[in-house]
Amino acid sequence: MSERTDPAAGGLGALLALLLAAFAGSAVAQYNIGTGSAMDLYQGSCAGCHGATLGGGSAGSLVDDEWVVGKDDEAISRAIRDGVEGTAMPAWGPSLDAGQIRALVILLREQRDADRLKALEKSNTVRPGTVFRSERHAFTLERVAEMSGTLWAMDFLPDGSLLATQREGTLWHIVEGQRMAISGTPEVLTKSQGGLLDVKVHARGDGAPWIYLSFSEKSTQGAMTAVVRGRIREGRWVDQQDIFRVPVEQHINTAYHYGSRLAIAGDYVYVSVGDRGRKEMAQSLDRPNGKIHRLHLDGRVPRDNPFRAKGQFASTWSYGHRNPQGLDAHPATGEVWASEHGPRGGDEVNRIRRGRNYGWPLVSHGMDYDGTAISASPRMRGVEEPARYWTPSISPGGIAFYTGDAFPAWKGSLLVGAQGARELHRLSLRGHVVTADETVMSGQGRVRDVANGPDGHPYVILNNPEPESSGIHRLIPAPDGAVNTQRDPRT
Repeated sequence: MSERTDPAAGGLGALLALLLAAFAGSAVAQYNIGTGSAMDLYQGSCAGCHGATLGGGSAGSLVDDEWVVGKDDEAISRAIRDGVEGTAMPAWGPSLDAGQIRALVILLREQRDADRLKALEKSNTVRPGTVFRSERHAFTLERVAEMSGTLWAMDFLPDGSLLATQREGTLWHIVEGQRMAISGTPEVLTKSQGGLLDVKVHARGDGAPWIYLSFSEKSTQGAMTAVVRGRIREGRWVDQQDIFRVPVEQHINTAYHYGSRLAIAGDYVYVSVGDRGRKEMAQSLDRPNGKIHRLHLDGRVPRDNPFRAKGQFASTWSYGHRNPQGLDAHPATGEVWASEHGPRGGDEVNRIRRGRNYGWPLVSHGMDYDGTAISASPRMRGVEEPARYWTPSISPGGIAFYTGDAFPAWKGSLLVGAQGARELHRLSLRGHVVTADETVMSGQGRVRDVANGPDGHPYVILNNPEPESSGIHRLIPAPDGAVNTQRDPRT
């Protein structure tokens, strides 16, 4: 670990460090290093100097984000592997392999933010009148529709009214805060992460718009992500057409990692499908899971898709995805971007490019749930590097490039909902490079989805235990002189 104290002043810490280095083989055997968790590794190799909770002992704290070796992952990894000259920090390279060192770095990132995330998890109440102060704008939340259950997605109809999916199986039409259930929608498998998931409106000309729905479809072999489109007429779902359906023999008997976000760019619809808990299939081009798919608006496979060879799943546009739950097209370039759940850490935002491999499960900036590293390095030749990643996890949900006028300094930013972290992030971009990540709102609940409203305002779906704090909310600029500022749970 990175040492920040004078070695001459920390005799016990230096002695412990030297003893641990000398008896590394015994420590490895005692703490089952290589097969146990990252915390086991830490307790066996680091806690004697840095404290059982990483807060410091004879050596400095590892969670205050102050380092003499540089604070990026590579610098911390080098310090663990090679030691720090002039301090009591020994070289652990002879005792720990690259995967174990990587797991320790991820553990430090997790523990650094542990208290903040615990505080945010307890913050699930929307308080009317609270003013959120970001770097560029101050705003408040205005409730548009109070909804119980698990709202998953929303989109706007040409007349300005809202459609919203409830994972339990209902498609809602919301007009001026009043909701009506649409009858006749597809039967869905409502279990764990499955149900009625995304909704996307595509209007062209004066005719009734097509409504695209993604959902978990049950079969004799298990379940899989499916997409249909239809229209709404007099409160009923009509004119249904299949857009993306997977052969039953490729369905999987798990209840999670459906992905299921949709994006429409030009004449194409993009569909994200998670790995469905079969991570090795994310690299198999003959399987639909762990992929982002590209289709014509009517479901036909485009001729210029990259994987059209015999045996390949022809709608695949990119692969190596774990569970992408956010998808949107850049308003200027038309390129699709995605947010993706990592395992334990390693959540990502990616610019999705034709035929590219996004790495899962070969590499990850996170580690497995048992505390072992997914890979010795988060990078690999031939694998796309994320535009932004988070460790610890924030559990990213829906994303939207902000295109409105209500918050002019945000225009062109990518808004990212965070479910586990209960946050709304704003990513600034220069071209396709993320230059800044600002948390503009926190502690109001799980931010499941984000959308641009026709009125120029961003809208968010909040999932909370209390119905009065759940539902759809609009961000509106705070009035001049507003002083009721949100207390940030991170401070």
